[in-house]
Amino acid sequence: MGVSENITFTSEDWVLDLKSRSVLLVLSEAEMTSAQFDDVAIGQAQVLLATMAPDARIDEAQLDAATILILEIRPDMPKSLDRLKQIRASHPRLPIIAAIRDSNLSLVRMLLKQGVRDVVALPLAQSELASIIAEICAELDASRAAEVQQGQLISVLKSIGGVGATTVATHLAGELAQSNHGKGVCLIDLDLQFGDAGAYLGLSSQLSIADLIAAGARIDRELLRSVVSKSENGLHVIPAPMDIMPLEAANSEQMLRIIELAREEYDHVILDLPSNWTNWTLSLVALSDVVFLVAELSVASLRQAKRQLQLLANQGINHDNIHVIANRVEKRMFRTINLDDASHALGHPIEYSIHNDYPLVRAAHDQGVLINAIRARSKIGTDIAAMLPLLTKETDA
Repeated sequence: MGVSENITFTSEDWVLDLKSRSVLLVLSEAEMTSAQFDDVAIGQAQVLLATMAPDARIDEAQLDAATILILEIRPDMPKSLDRLKQIRASHPRLPIIAAIRDSNLSLVRMLLKQGVRDVVALPLAQSELASIIAEICAELDASRAAEVQQGQLISVLKSIGGVGATTVATHLAGELAQSNHGKGVCLIDLDLQFGDAGAYLGLSSQLSIADLIAAGARIDRELLRSVVSKSENGLHVIPAPMDIMPLEAANSEQMLRIIELAREEYDHVILDLPSNWTNWTLSLVALSDVVFLVAELSVASLRQAKRQLQLLANQGINHDNIHVIANRVEKRMFRTINLDDASHALGHPIEYSIHNDYPLVRAAHDQGVLINAIRARSKIGTDIAAMLPLLTKETDA
C-alpha cells in the first residue's frame, strides 16, 4: 500500500511548555551584579530581571504577570519595608521570597509574619533559589488542584487538511453538550488560519480566540465568557478569528492560560487544532486527557497520521491517550484499504470509524446546524455517539 514505510522524524527543537512560570526578580544594581546565575531560567520558571533601588516602586503590570516575586529588602530602609507591605496589600496571593543580607532569626520571623513565603540570603545563588521556587510551585499546584476541579481536555488532530476533523470536533462537542448536566461543554477553534467550527454551527460572532490572545496577561474569566458564543443545543464555542492570523501570533504561555481558564469554567473543553505544528499546539496536546487523531483510509492521510504518531511518541505523550478515528469510511465489502490494514500500517489501533455520507454532512454545514437537526438517526450520529463512553469514563475517573 505504501503506508507501512518506516518514517524517521526527529524533534529536538520542540519545547513542551506545560506549566509556564514567571518569576519577577527585583534587586538593586549591586545585588544584581553579585547574583550567581548561569542563565535566566530556573527549572520551569522564566526569571524576569528588574534592577531598581530597594525602595523603588514596582510597576503594577509586572506584579500582575508574576507567578512568584523575589524582592530585595533592606531592613535599615523604612521605605523598603513599606514597599513590601504595599505589595502584600495589593497582591495578597502573590508568593514573595524576601532576599536580604545578614539575616537573623528575629528578622526572618518578622518577615514571615508580614506574609513573606520564604527568605533567601544575598548574594543570590541559583541552586538555593531553584529549590525554593520548586517547592513554592508544587504548593501552588496542590492548592489550585484543591480549589478548582478542572474539566476534561480533549484535542482533535487532523492527519492532513480536509479529512473532516472539524466536523468530528463540532459533532462530538454537540453530543457531549446534549448529555451534559453540569458546567457545560466548550469547543475552542484554534485553527487560526482556516477555522470553520463557528460557521458549521451557524454562529456569526465578531469575537474570537484572537481577542483572548490579544489580551495577553489581562485575560480572566469575565473576558473568556464575553468571547463565548452559544449554539442552539447549548454548546459553548470560542470561534477562530475572522481574519487569517499567523500561528506564531500566539505563544504557549498565552494558550495555556486560556485553556486553564476554560477548564475551570467547563466540564469538557474540546480543541480543534490546526494541521501545522507549533510549540503551543504540542504543549496543548501533551496536556490533554484525550487526543483524537482523525484520518482517512488513503495512502496520503495514513502516511501523515503515522508521522503525527511518531512525533507524539518522541515527545513522551502517553500512547494510551491517543485514539485514531477513520473518517468517511465506505461501508462496502471491498475497499482498497481496510481498517485492519490501516491499523497495521500505523502501528496503532484504529478504535473508531465514521460512516461516509457526504450529502448529509454538506447539507448540515450549509445550514449551520448539526447533522441530527436534519436527520435524527444517522449512521454518522451513531458513530460519533460511540465515542462518548470514553469521555464520560475519563470524567468519572
